[in-house]
Amino acid sequence: MFISYFYRMKNLLTVLIFLAASAVFSQNADSLILRKIFENAINSKDAYNNLEYLCNETPGRLMGSESSIKALNYLKSYFEKLDVDTVYLQAYKTDSWRCNSSSVIIKSPEGDIELSAVVLGPSAKTYGDGITANVIEVQSIEELNKMERSEIKGKVVFFNRPVKNTFTDTFQMYSEAVDQRARGPEAAMEKGAVAAIVRSVTSLSDDVPHSGSTHFDKDRIPALALGVKSADKLSEMLKNDIFLNLNIKVDAEILTNITTYNLIAEIKGHEKPKEVILVGGHIDSWLNTAGAHDDGAGIVQTGDVLRIFKELQIQNKRTIRFVAFMDEEYTQSGGKHYAESIDTLVERPYFALEADAGAFTPTGFTFTSTEAQLELFKTFKPLLEPYGIKFIQAGWGGVDIYPLKKFNIPLTAFRTDTHRYFDLHHSANDTFDKINFRELQMGTTCISGLIFLTDKYGDW
Repeated sequence: MFISYFYRMKNLLTVLIFLAASAVFSQNADSLILRKIFENAINSKDAYNNLEYLCNETPGRLMGSESSIKALNYLKSYFEKLDVDTVYLQAYKTDSWRCNSSSVIIKSPEGDIELSAVVLGPSAKTYGDGITANVIEVQSIEELNKMERSEIKGKVVFFNRPVKNTFTDTFQMYSEAVDQRARGPEAAMEKGAVAAIVRSVTSLSDDVPHSGSTHFDKDRIPALALGVKSADKLSEMLKNDIFLNLNIKVDAEILTNITTYNLIAEIKGHEKPKEVILVGGHIDSWLNTAGAHDDGAGIVQTGDVLRIFKELQIQNKRTIRFVAFMDEEYTQSGGKHYAESIDTLVERPYFALEADAGAFTPTGFTFTSTEAQLELFKTFKPLLEPYGIKFIQAGWGGVDIYPLKKFNIPLTAFRTDTHRYFDLHHSANDTFDKINFRELQMGTTCISGLIFLTDKYGDW
């Protein structure tokens, strides 16, 4: 009996040693692949050159613009030359908005003073000589709502609450302040205001205005954002003259039932081609920006995944699909249309990753997934740590891929060090010269590495 027990234990020990050795071997093999991915990424200028083109040749890629179509066609041509298995433009119809010009001028006894301003979408247009009206400053929507309609009617409401620099997470800083841009103009309109202006949502003390979307349900009024220094100047002048007038001009229009596109490129899976791993970002940018970090970088980083897999001849089990989503900035129609177009009889959405946090130093990934899936993703962290990944945790997946949640698949967002992100976000500051090549390609490495590991070990 003792001899039998001894041999059973010996066999069990042998199995455990074999399994441990296999795990170590597998991890070493994965480390070697990730190293090859890094070396390929850091020695390639494709993503960097593609981003330079998008920024310098197609700035202001708002949906419906010529720049947006030019950018899509450029990327389509790139992937055709890369000889991926599939590349095409996914057409759909929707409404859009555009602005040709806008201005905000203080009408002062000392003379007109033009403020640094940019229109918010979808601002209403003005007519003739524009709107000239008294301006009233508030710090929040809550303060506005406590005021009588008679105090607001016929005036321009000026939302001037600064961001709070005490947040360690800049996205929390942005979220705490962005309500006055996103909902302030409509709240002002409901109180009888003829226009609304908003302090730019940034902690940078320059005079470059930051654009963005604002929500109107039906009716609209002109809505614009001021550079921080212009906002401070206006606030200071209001202290000395509460009857100060502003002149606002906006030349804008709604574009009805236009045709626009998402771009799709993919390499087919060798074992499970109907299961689709998606990577992507949004191709559009606001009218006032080259959109280098938001989100040209995310586009070229996720697009580079296909190039890396092809050049390294990685035998992906599942189809890896790149999507350049149109219209994240305005109504998120691209992500919605893509999700609606999926025929589950033909393919199975398996995983989706979105990159929309700039090309800064990689820090981690956040996941919307089951606990079991998250635990698997956490096992990838030691392999990705050499390339900058500090955390893998539950969190937001992304705006464009959110409609895929209905398929009950893991959604993940690539995260970076964003302390400088809102210096640039939605502004003319977001240009190609703000891109660091090494940071860009470290991000490409982390994204490609996660896709490789997910394809190899995912099982749901």
